[in-house]
Amino acid sequence: MKKLTLRQRQGIETKLRITKIAMNLFQEKGYSDVTIRDICQTSSISIGSFYHHFESKDEIINTAYNQLDLLWEEKISVHESDNPKEDILFLYEEAGNLLQQQGWELSSQSYTHLPSMKTKFTFSPNRPIYRTLLSIVQTGIETHVFYPETDPVEFVETLMRCSRGVVFDWCLKEGNYTLKEQMRYDLSLILNNYCI
Repeated sequence: MKKLTLRQRQGIETKLRITKIAMNLFQEKGYSDVTIRDICQTSSISIGSFYHHFESKDEIINTAYNQLDLLWEEKISVHESDNPKEDILFLYEEAGNLLQQQGWELSSQSYTHLPSMKTKFTFSPNRPIYRTLLSIVQTGIETHVFYPETDPVEFVETLMRCSRGVVFDWCLKEGNYTLKEQMRYDLSLILNNYCI
């Protein structure tokens, strides 16, 4: 992935700022009682600016994941290693860092509204984290780090479920521990079951 330009970074930061404000409003008033006008007034942006960044209110949550993925992808693009297990832990540590920087409230609100959304970007196999994990797992199987009978898709799905569980727990505990460290610990337990 190419390094993000200043303009791209600013666009991501603007979307994340609007997203955080919208999530706080959803928490205060309830998702269905928040209008786009409410989000715009609280964010000090025009309705036209809102529609420049989002197609609808529902898209805010998916956009948050997408914008975080872009930041995550840029961070991991400089990582070089030949150890699939450590690569996976590194990827999740970086994801944990990004989520922690945004605050537990954003993840909490996302998890609250995700079940009722039609499109759930977080589950997409097209997400950079999913594709990257799949590639690492396949390399790990080929290089005999992971058991040869391992189903790569099932392995990635297990990692994704586990990481969502860690994030959910972190939200329930209102961010009272370092997400990066917990990700490493919990995912190490999972990875040890797949390592030769």
